[in-house]
Amino acid sequence: MFSNLSSLKGELSKLYISSLYGASKAFLIEELIKHENQLVILLPEIKSTEELNVEMGILGLEKETILIDDFRAESIQGKLTDVTNRDKYIIISTYDLLNLKLPQKDEVDKKTTKIQAGGNISFDEIIEYLNLLNYQKDKFVEAPGEFSQRGSIIDFWSYSEHNPVRLEFDGDFLESIRHFDPESQRSIEKIDNVTLAATLEQEKDYTNHSDIFDYLQNPLIFASEFELENINHQPINLFTKDEETHADVIISDESLDDEFPEPDDQHKDIEQHETVTKTDITTKEHTRWILEEELSTSNNRIELGLTEAPSINSNYETLFSVLKDYADKSYDVILTAENELQTNRLKELLSEFKVELAELIETGKLKLETLAIKEGFLHKKEKILLLTDYQVFGKPYRTKLPQMKRFKKSKSKAFASIKRGNYVVHEDYGIGQYSGLETIEIGESNQESMKLLYNEGGVVYVNLNYLNLVKRYSSNVNLSPTLSTLGTGEWDRKKTRTKKKIKVAARELIELYAKRKAEKGFGFGTDTVWQKELEVSFLYEDTPDQEKVTVEVKEDMEAENPMDRLVCGDVGFGKTEVAVRAAFKAVQDGKQVALLV
Repeated sequence: MFSNLSSLKGELSKLYISSLYGASKAFLIEELIKHENQLVILLPEIKSTEELNVEMGILGLEKETILIDDFRAESIQGKLTDVTNRDKYIIISTYDLLNLKLPQKDEVDKKTTKIQAGGNISFDEIIEYLNLLNYQKDKFVEAPGEFSQRGSIIDFWSYSEHNPVRLEFDGDFLESIRHFDPESQRSIEKIDNVTLAATLEQEKDYTNHSDIFDYLQNPLIFASEFELENINHQPINLFTKDEETHADVIISDESLDDEFPEPDDQHKDIEQHETVTKTDITTKEHTRWILEEELSTSNNRIELGLTEAPSINSNYETLFSVLKDYADKSYDVILTAENELQTNRLKELLSEFKVELAELIETGKLKLETLAIKEGFLHKKEKILLLTDYQVFGKPYRTKLPQMKRFKKSKSKAFASIKRGNYVVHEDYGIGQYSGLETIEIGESNQESMKLLYNEGGVVYVNLNYLNLVKRYSSNVNLSPTLSTLGTGEWDRKKTRTKKKIKVAARELIELYAKRKAEKGFGFGTDTVWQKELEVSFLYEDTPDQEKVTVEVKEDMEAENPMDRLVCGDVGFGKTEVAVRAAFKAVQDGKQVALLV
């Protein structure tokens, strides 16, 4: 579809193209990255960058994509490391990226070192370097800029890395480098090298600043000619400075006429400012540009033949007319949905709505695909009509799916809350008393461990990598517990008795539900067209959990056994949508629904 953009392989540094619409931009990038190593995509709004980032992931380009939507120093540093360490990437950002003031790459490189497993760097040299870069020593590494030391192991989280790392030494030989989980403190995967970098905060007073182009090598940049012409050239500093804000107004007796000049004077000042600051950034050396432009007289402009897809506005008759009309004109007509469930809903709904639509689907003239893109387009040259369910039903595009809250505290923080003298429970040894950290010798290395005291002088040392086996003791009774005795089997017997009690309770529940299963209830009918229309029109697509629970609820309702189901979920994760579907299904079969709020 975009094979005619090969012009930039030659000496041409600037190419104009006609306007892109909907997902055609994502498909253009997919084609360009096949031939290019460094793409920079500039968009006017953060929301647009997030939407394009989602579409890149859908097209299988998630690993190549670097989204820069946060211009704070701590965020930018990791992104710059990604740019430096990768040979092939797609940067997606707003036009603010062009105004970003950055330290010169050479200065940043001077305070950056790459540590290689098996390389020529000693244990003491790394500790010295960490201190030199002002990394903070702590018991556990849970944030960038922290490091810890335990025997022959060094943990640290580099400002330039997305995950903390664990270095394991044998004397002064670096045996291995592994990523580890800051929550559980357990090693995850082995890697060959890691970048140790100073924080960009150390460069906040830099005088010779640079820009993003200092970190790129002959990139191909996609932008809008209109946006470039109207860009605000105000430089963006990575660091917050103590400048006067709008709230820091000093009231004085001076006339406001001095503070606010006449409109004509303001207009002159603006013109003078624009004369000084407005430059053609597309002439920058070692850059190539694809500029989107609606109208142009340039000989370097390619007309792609793209227009907006027809508007549907949730009208099924309009949708039917559009789909049939373009199918009759021998267009490839494609309708997409976010997930398989929504695709199947649309297929069933359209087939039942009009016989002609069922025939178009059957013959392949209308294709229903699972592809979570926001907007489609009309390509007259290639005879393609792409519509999305977001367009058809006017639904908002979800760029960030809800993340379940982690109620579980991190293992290291849970350990930090345990004080000397507190009672704890070890999964294998039972109730003990925490006596503090102690370094013990294991083989030829020293290892810091938790020291737990037990009855009759028993002692257990717990490696800090196994903190998950130890929990703080808690009880409703405000009394000191009896310490377990090691080697007696007492703790194992207690666990066995508890398991037996759980089995008895489980058996009683099974008997109760077996009796309920034998009873006959009311079986609701299968989904109607109305039900499908309701579900397909919901603003947000189902999450995997919603999809699973909805199917299970309907199965329960359609079965003749008495229904007994409780739907649980955090606030804002779609319980109401599941309930509305069930209520609508019940009402259609003549039943009443009680809604308690």
